[in-house]
Amino acid sequence: MTTNERKCQSGVIETLQSLIVAFVLAMVFRGFVVEGFVIPTGSMAPTLLGQHLLKHSDQTGQDFPVGFDPRRSVSPDKFSDPLLGRNIPLSMSEAKKIEPRAGDRVVVLKTLFPFFGPDRFDVVVFKNPTDTQGLSANYIKRLIGLPGETLWIADGDIFAKSGDDAFTIQRKPEHVQRALWMRVSDSDAIPTDMLALSRPWHGPPWTGKPQDVWSYENRIWVCKTSEPSTLVWDQNKIHIDDWSSYNMLMPKIRQEPVSDIRVSATITPESDNITASFTLQAIGHQFQWLLSNDTSSLAMRTLSGELVEKVEFDCTCFENNTPTRVELWHADQMMSLYIDGERIGTLPYNFSPEERLRFATNVVDSVPIEDVVTRSGRDAKLTLQFDGSPLAITRLQVDHDLYYRSSRLPSIATKNPTASGNESLVKAGTPAFGTHPDKLAVLGKDQFMMAGDNSAYSLDGRLWGNPDEFVATQFDDAPFVVHRKLLIGKAWSVYWPAALKLDTIPVIPDFGRIRFIR
Repeated sequence: MTTNERKCQSGVIETLQSLIVAFVLAMVFRGFVVEGFVIPTGSMAPTLLGQHLLKHSDQTGQDFPVGFDPRRSVSPDKFSDPLLGRNIPLSMSEAKKIEPRAGDRVVVLKTLFPFFGPDRFDVVVFKNPTDTQGLSANYIKRLIGLPGETLWIADGDIFAKSGDDAFTIQRKPEHVQRALWMRVSDSDAIPTDMLALSRPWHGPPWTGKPQDVWSYENRIWVCKTSEPSTLVWDQNKIHIDDWSSYNMLMPKIRQEPVSDIRVSATITPESDNITASFTLQAIGHQFQWLLSNDTSSLAMRTLSGELVEKVEFDCTCFENNTPTRVELWHADQMMSLYIDGERIGTLPYNFSPEERLRFATNVVDSVPIEDVVTRSGRDAKLTLQFDGSPLAITRLQVDHDLYYRSSRLPSIATKNPTASGNESLVKAGTPAFGTHPDKLAVLGKDQFMMAGDNSAYSLDGRLWGNPDEFVATQFDDAPFVVHRKLLIGKAWSVYWPAALKLDTIPVIPDFGRIRFIR
């Protein structure tokens, strides 16, 4: 063998060795450090998108995803323009476009959980306890319950306790809450050509009073008086409930009123003598944000006006002819005020789950709580009041929070064998796990509870029932829960959203949707 032949052979061997080492390192990295997953369904929408259609409104210019299931027929008349109203159809040309897009691709960090336990409200990938070997072996949900806790889902929120302690509301961290607000209305969303609408648009969901001092033109609300005036939300135009445009092709269900609401607006007064008062009537109480350049406050009152709690603080909220961005949050039993993105003050309050349900439904103490949980809450009422200066309002937006629904167990809860003693827990037609005082979610030392953000159409820890034989024999035969050893990792980021099309070929990633997962 010549010298050149030996060098060539040596180079081939070194190349093969390098490829083998690289392959092994890649497999180790994938197995123990990070791994990519594709989101198949819409159970975590709109946080994470499964297979979907991306629809476009010719009237408002917005793009919005709609969940797509190839097993269901698609009727074009089901598509509506969500910011104009659920009864305002999309243009027929847009409604007839059926171009399915793949679900989000996410990066999952596997290295955290062996050293640090997951936190509540983390988005987690885990082995599906009901089908660890099948096509749906990997699930992704939001963690709502931790080991050793007892959970009660009441009026859309999460309450938890340890041992004999009292139930307390579980509040989402600010960065998580900010990512989870879902748009209900936006003053920037108006029809560009009302004559092209197949149904009449009756205007924005706010009504100015007195009517002669308010005008709405070019996406701007203008009040031309220094006397007291108000904007009142009209529930007849757009309901504030747990409806999601992502689900508009799904079978219709009863929507639940939502009281966790954010109102945000950019206010430009002509004088800094302005006083702004915002009132949310919900959960049997009035929640009031008072903003002025003297003393501002957050207050909670009964419907009769009796003060329950109040906090005051100094704040230079407004300057004449200067835009100020105001955000008013009511979420997880806490009021918050943000001025130009900075949190100025908070007012937390603490109802028990039973108190929360009774206030939300306006049911007196003489009615058993077992009957109260089956009733829907009352619609929220919003009022914005101004005094002391003419003003202009732009980007007036309303959002609602996640709403975890109570439900009834489907027959699929018993598709796997039922362990002795669990028969009443998984009986079809009984209340979902953790949603009823007779079926609280009691978690063991290595058990977690998971729920989907798209609660109305999510098969999750409230509903999925018995574990499969492998989980029952190797880890835990308890229904509804996820054992610690089934956790895979924390969903970290969307690294490759559904691709945009070049002509008819989806080749360009939608870089605008690359994001961290909150």
